[in-house]
Amino acid sequence: MKFDRLRRMALFAMVVRHGSFSAASRALDLATSVLSSAVSQLEEELDVRLLNRTTRSLSLTEAGQLYYEKCVEMLSAAEMAEEMVASGVGEIAGRLRISAASDTAQKIVLPALAPLARLHPKLLLDIAVDDRIVDMTTQSIDLSIRTGWLRDSSMIARKLGDLHEILVASPDYLRRFGVPESPDSLRQHRIIGFNRFAEPTTLVLKNAAGENTRIMLPPGAMTDNVSMLRVFAVQGFGLARLPSYMAQRELSNGELVLLLPDWALPGAGVYAVTLKRTLQPPKVRVAIEAISAYLNSLHILPHSSANQVTRPRA
Repeated sequence: MKFDRLRRMALFAMVVRHGSFSAASRALDLATSVLSSAVSQLEEELDVRLLNRTTRSLSLTEAGQLYYEKCVEMLSAAEMAEEMVASGVGEIAGRLRISAASDTAQKIVLPALAPLARLHPKLLLDIAVDDRIVDMTTQSIDLSIRTGWLRDSSMIARKLGDLHEILVASPDYLRRFGVPESPDSLRQHRIIGFNRFAEPTTLVLKNAAGENTRIMLPPGAMTDNVSMLRVFAVQGFGLARLPSYMAQRELSNGELVLLLPDWALPGAGVYAVTLKRTLQPPKVRVAIEAISAYLNSLHILPHSSANQVTRPRA
């Protein structure tokens, strides 16, 4: 294979990765004509169309999708080779592409990795925010941080910790519907359903004595985004189960009230997901450790007047 072909393969992969010739041009500091010519020459050499191009959009053909996946593998192998050499001299460097849902990216990934990036100036953080589960191979993702329960057996997942979840509601909602004093009294209430759960409107609670209860409630609203779940709760649409770290400000300022503190929700795991590799690049290993340490540093608000259940005033 000619070395020029390898360069064209890399340019083709970067065009697809960035979604357009113009975006790839800006990222690579190359003229769009150079990128367009490289892709056209590839198509001519392969005698197949790789991209469907219009004035407004760019999409892969079936052959283009297959070829792109192999180009990504080639780029990943090259990047790993560079990282392995860099690791030999103790350097953490290169692009670290991480996928996470918007709330996880803002509340966990960025706070955890910002100190790491400052410590290693040659490390480039590239956080892909997507509430959907992404294809790590085709999108060149080094590390995906997911919460919940994983089902994809083609990935390697390491559990970094558990999200402590709490049941909350706004004072306005509790004025209208009353404060639940026990799990049985929850049946008079509505819940803000979370569409990422298999059972969006079901609560499973357990107390210190080991008693369990399972209650399905009617929805007051539905969403697939945790930040939106919190907004719905503050606006009084119903009860909400939230990771405790996401509700601390609202509990402190009185926008939300903690309910049934003697009953625990099952919570959800936080996982670092990688492709099946025998050796993780140093940048991925240190990122996983940094996120794990940050999760361990998250403190839960103690039960106090700021977050105890109180009957709202009329």
